[in-house]
Amino acid sequence: MIFVAVGTQFPFDRLIRCVDEWAAAQGIEVLAQIATGGYLPKHARYERFMTTEVFNTALQQASLIISHAGMGNIITAIESSKPIIVMNRQYELGEHRNNHQADGLEWMAKLPGVYTAKTCEDLRILLDQHDSLSAGSQLGHERRQRLINFIDQAIRA
Repeated sequence: MIFVAVGTQFPFDRLIRCVDEWAAAQGIEVLAQIATGGYLPKHARYERFMTTEVFNTALQQASLIISHAGMGNIITAIESSKPIIVMNRQYELGEHRNNHQADGLEWMAKLPGVYTAKTCEDLRILLDQHDSLSAGSQLGHERRQRLINFIDQAIRA
């Protein structure tokens, strides 16, 4: 099962539509958390918002996570040894207040088990390889702190 999470602050219809259309063509099970999105998936199961318990259960059952470029989801995927595809919201498309997510994609791609997509086509290419995407190794306290330090330095660069 593939789990898609867009966060709770903004909808991300472009991401949800792209995954939904790909899943229909592939016959793959998808569960999506769509927030206040206007696009309602036709092929994926979805919930607008999830309790922490439901979110964590979906995450543990998933073989792949797809997310907006939110650090919480990225760290959770790495800590859970799940590969994650990150797609950024784009300011130019009215998906966010600014382009900070686009600015972060380059350094996010350097994280273990994190794959990045700027466009639906990029996302489809990665989804076609979903069985071969590997997760980063689980983080102990020391590795978690190094990851946080890396992210902090990348954000300040």
